[in-house]
Amino acid sequence: MLYYPRMRPSHEPVYRPIIREAFRVAWAEKHYWLVAAFAGLLLTGSIYDVVWKSLNVLAPQAGIIGTVAIFSSRASATWAELSTANLVIGGLQVLVMTLFGIVIGFALLAASVIAQSALVFSIGMKRNGEQHRVRTALNVGARALWPVLALNLIAIAVMFASRAVIGIALSFLLAYGDAFAFLAYLFAFILFTVIGGATAIIEILALNAMILQGATLAQAIERGVMILKRNWVIAVETAVFLFLISFGALILFFTVGMILTFMSVILVFVAFAAEATFIASAIAVLYFLTIAALMLALFGFTVHVHYASWTLLYRRLGEGGVVPKLHRMIRSWVHAYSVKGA
Repeated sequence: MLYYPRMRPSHEPVYRPIIREAFRVAWAEKHYWLVAAFAGLLLTGSIYDVVWKSLNVLAPQAGIIGTVAIFSSRASATWAELSTANLVIGGLQVLVMTLFGIVIGFALLAASVIAQSALVFSIGMKRNGEQHRVRTALNVGARALWPVLALNLIAIAVMFASRAVIGIALSFLLAYGDAFAFLAYLFAFILFTVIGGATAIIEILALNAMILQGATLAQAIERGVMILKRNWVIAVETAVFLFLISFGALILFFTVGMILTFMSVILVFVAFAAEATFIASAIAVLYFLTIAALMLALFGFTVHVHYASWTLLYRRLGEGGVVPKLHRMIRSWVHAYSVKGA
């Protein structure tokens, strides 16, 4: 049975032993990497997506606007040529496809939310020395679906609202291009980074409060805000270090991917030169499968490190006081892991 010992006090920064412990947790729990990959689909559980979103703030909107414009122009051009029967059949087909897309989208959303809760539960309970199956963690995540889903939607709404500030500032910069517009855009960029980072940190701390202590949605957000307010220096240090880890993982993926690509291209050319088409096809398939497996494993491991870091940090900073300790003790005795209001 795995047991993660409590960290001894030292003079080094708080985040360093926590991140070292997070690496050990993530590496020891390889069977949770797939769960972690699903947990990372929404990109609301840590800090690695904030800067990327701020640098590419208008890309998703531009893509959606362009797609809608193309669809609208083509529809207008062919509208007069369609009969009533075609319009009815086409409308029903669009409705079915839309409903199907909504169902698939909600399924992925629910899977990501359940995986988030399961991952936090797994890390928190292993910290107590308890042993459980992945199915048990997923059951806990399923029971907490609706409150945790609401928490994620709040975080996403705050992110998009803060991104809108950058969009407005960028439109002024493109329209006028003077020094004042540039300063306004720079201020909006900094504002989004601060708000986005704070939102991501509060969200993951609140998730820990809900899963590990049974807090309601309002109580969890309040605890997340309080912990960030009291320990913002430690939280910022942890967030920056985790972002650097994610950036390093991205560089590692591209480096290994380039090496695999170079080797695969050479082998495919050799196979074609030897007129071994089947071997060339097999090498190509093996290459794509290897890249996909590498991407999934690296992403799952990195997300697991992020969640483990924040859970260990929450256990270090957020379990002070009588009420949180009583919650944790009672839940460990009766094994009633559910979120209030779920």
